[in-house]
Amino acid sequence: MPAAEEAYGLIHYDFQTDNVFWQEKTGQPSVIDFDDSMYHWFAMDIAAALTDQLEDESPESEAQLQAFVRGYRYVRPLDEAMVQAFPRFRRFAELYSFARPLASLENSELKEAPEWLDGLKTELQQYCDEMRQSFAKPW
Repeated sequence: MPAAEEAYGLIHYDFQTDNVFWQEKTGQPSVIDFDDSMYHWFAMDIAAALTDQLEDESPESEAQLQAFVRGYRYVRPLDEAMVQAFPRFRRFAELYSFARPLASLENSELKEAPEWLDGLKTELQQYCDEMRQSFAKPW
């Protein structure tokens, strides 16, 4: 996919309902939580925001997805190739969600670790093991 200026740039990467607030005074949304921002295709933000609709193959979820895409296209262009790439963007998100805790576990041996660290490491390891199993499934 080409990284053309109109399709690629800095994205939020965590557009979830708890990160967007409506400002009554201005009639505009406000967005918080930019710690996951990255350079990527703009369609990645759409795929991340629509995770539930992309994972659920029900007619209702498909209708919600199509309504969002229509609304998005009303404001800015969105190439059909980008819409077709949503599953690839979701796969990237899964791999990224796997790599981050894996990297944290890599250097987690501390001489004077707090008691809670062992429990956290166990939870992260279990999460990574579950993710490994999910990667074996076709996408």
